[in-house]
Amino acid sequence: MAGQFKDQVVVVTGAAGGIGLGIAKAFADEGATVVVADIKGSAAESAAAQLATPGLAVTCDVTDRRSVEALADAAWNAYGRVDVVVNNAGIFPPPAAVIDADEANVRWTLEVNVIGVWNGCSVFGKRLVEQGTPAHIVNLGSENSLGVPHTHGGIYTASKHAVLGLSDVLRRELPDHVKVSVLCPGIVPSDLGSAVRHRPDRFGGPVTDGPTTGPAADMGIPADEVGRKVVEGVLAGEFYIVTHPPVRELADERHAEISAAFERQAPRFDGDERLDTRKVLGLA
Repeated sequence: MAGQFKDQVVVVTGAAGGIGLGIAKAFADEGATVVVADIKGSAAESAAAQLATPGLAVTCDVTDRRSVEALADAAWNAYGRVDVVVNNAGIFPPPAAVIDADEANVRWTLEVNVIGVWNGCSVFGKRLVEQGTPAHIVNLGSENSLGVPHTHGGIYTASKHAVLGLSDVLRRELPDHVKVSVLCPGIVPSDLGSAVRHRPDRFGGPVTDGPTTGPAADMGIPADEVGRKVVEGVLAGEFYIVTHPPVRELADERHAEISAAFERQAPRFDGDERLDTRKVLGLA
């Protein structure tokens, strides 16, 4: 697989560490020029220096559309093209039950994990459509996009369900030359929980006391392995990029529960096609 992305430009947000850095390394190992974007500019520069190919470090706050526009400008001004965009920036707020979640953390989580991904899709997507060459958008979902692996993460889970829905619609709206994937990993060693130390003032400011990581921080599949999975998924044109085999159980359990509910409450009957939204709207 060596050199599969030679002469291509890949933009990765949230790339200063964790999954983002693993993805950046994997594409660089395949010959890509990588634009390393992160809200922590100095960390982005350090990450870019670790890559196998020279790249560009850009400070970017994905919740600020102007910042994402500036990131796109930097990439096109430097290299004249972009081939892959990975909307990886994300946060995991402090654990809390849904009814007890802190409002500032709720808004912050949705701004980063949902609006941030939408900003990347919208800003880069328009340019990729206009560019007219084969391109790919990868959005960071989670095992929480496919099911509920644990409680006390309801807002995070809601944000990752939103990313899956957004990505699924996006792939049907874009022209054939722009593909879309959603990455749905399980536990990956990272500093995801430490994002609270960089929470913007408009969402309550940084949290400087208390733990920012849990027992899962050092468990799971290494970020570099996830990065290679992303490269493989993009090459194969996969929509779902999955990494952790046990996560399939979450998806299977959900699908079984949904199917059983339809069997009990809304079984198929002759003529029910008239109730198919796709056919009503002329989409099927």
